[in-house]
Amino acid sequence: MIRRKAKEYSGSSLELGGAADLTKHVPMKKLKSMKAVKYIILIMLGFILHAGYRFLTKPNSQGDIIDISPDDIVNSEAPSNNDWEDEKNPFIEELEQESKVREKLGDHAKQVFDSHRTKNTVSVKIEKDSDKHNIVKTDEHMKKQNKPTEKVGKQPPDSYHLNKQIKDNIVDKKFNPRNDNERKDLKKEMEIENQIAKLMDDNQDSQKLDQMPVEDYKDPEKPIQKDPEVQQEFHQKAEQIAQVVNSNIQSFVLSEGHHTHDIPALVTAVSQQTLSQIEHLVTSIQYFYPKEDIYVFDLDLNDDQRLKLSSFCNVRMRGFWLNLFPSFIHDLSNFYWRPLIIQTALAEFGHITWINPGFKVSSMAFNDLVHKSEEPGILVIGQNADYSTFAVTHPKMYKYLTVDRRELFKSPHIEMRAMIIHNTDEVMNNFMKLLTACAVEEQCLSPPGAASKCRFDVTGREYADCHRYDESAVNIILKNWLGHKSATYMVKSNFLQPINKYDRANPKICRT
Repeated sequence: MIRRKAKEYSGSSLELGGAADLTKHVPMKKLKSMKAVKYIILIMLGFILHAGYRFLTKPNSQGDIIDISPDDIVNSEAPSNNDWEDEKNPFIEELEQESKVREKLGDHAKQVFDSHRTKNTVSVKIEKDSDKHNIVKTDEHMKKQNKPTEKVGKQPPDSYHLNKQIKDNIVDKKFNPRNDNERKDLKKEMEIENQIAKLMDDNQDSQKLDQMPVEDYKDPEKPIQKDPEVQQEFHQKAEQIAQVVNSNIQSFVLSEGHHTHDIPALVTAVSQQTLSQIEHLVTSIQYFYPKEDIYVFDLDLNDDQRLKLSSFCNVRMRGFWLNLFPSFIHDLSNFYWRPLIIQTALAEFGHITWINPGFKVSSMAFNDLVHKSEEPGILVIGQNADYSTFAVTHPKMYKYLTVDRRELFKSPHIEMRAMIIHNTDEVMNNFMKLLTACAVEEQCLSPPGAASKCRFDVTGREYADCHRYDESAVNIILKNWLGHKSATYMVKSNFLQPINKYDRANPKICRT
């Protein structure tokens, strides 16, 4: 009877969902918990034994270390210390990449500078196949022939004395022109750069500048003391540059009819560090303007890179002959080359659209910009910065370029993406000859101590101990000519957009 009642009670409790006496299940739960603890202890012991084994077998002597040669490090990727290392921040990666590019440009400039100095002691030769043509004879060779030697301050560059046949060989070997007209264009550009290079000198007027009194440059109210002799030489070179350009336009551009189309010739420049950027630009031009060519001036490409770029549709390679110019031009990070290329292209084509590396075409709004550029003959495509031109201009640039620094202190700096330039008399006399003259003076475009890294104050107007090189010169000359309100000569347009480094460029190939 007692057993039956206990059974009924248990059954009724489960059916009604009531509380059952679960104490009889406790021994089973304790058993399961003890097993779980044992498993955990075993796992922990396994980890401890494994860690101890790795510690004991870790190499602790020189004999256990793998010998890796420097070549292995250069030619292979360095092993990572942590397979789960987080990916680098894109901003930090971009800064590191920029630093590497500037280091490469500096190394390249040093190599070219060393080779330029060597030219003063050895004869300059250009090789065609197995034959060698002697271009410049050394003093020792002249003495052997009993001929008097002339004292010169600057060693004549290679192509000062090149005959027509050697010029053809250089152009054909480097650029493989498509036809005789393109070969003629390349030789003419070499001659234009050659004539501008004759106006330059390695030593220039650095001693005169060093003897000038030092002002408080950070105060725009204080006037800059200028050396009349330096100013005179600067403006003489500007006039000579204008003569070089005008003479070449009369004899070449008008006869060839380069400026008969509506869109000014698209022009840019390429170095080994900006090759991928130019590929993006070429791809965008092929998409938006498939009938337009882009003329790409080669700064330092090797043969394979030049051949690859010249194979793309719409690309026409052009030469910037660094060997013609003094050693300070060879430092690509100081941007002497940009005004010189713009001037050379303008002399050839009559009107151009210069596009800075790092941007790509992104719209069809170009015709309106060309129309807007006709008056006053130049149009900057860019934007106003949050800082003034005074803040990003090295004070010694004012030794050459005249401007009201008080107005420069107030007006925003123009960040340039592109320029549409027409070679009118007004543009030449008020802008281009001054910009080019600044580029051929070492301490105008890149004064001693100039640096690109800025330390802005809260206002963005005070001098930030930095310099924008040719962009500062463009701002000063335009504002001095057309006024400090940039609405008449600057436009912000979606015609050009910065290149996203994560995008892929797939330019069409038309030439193998």
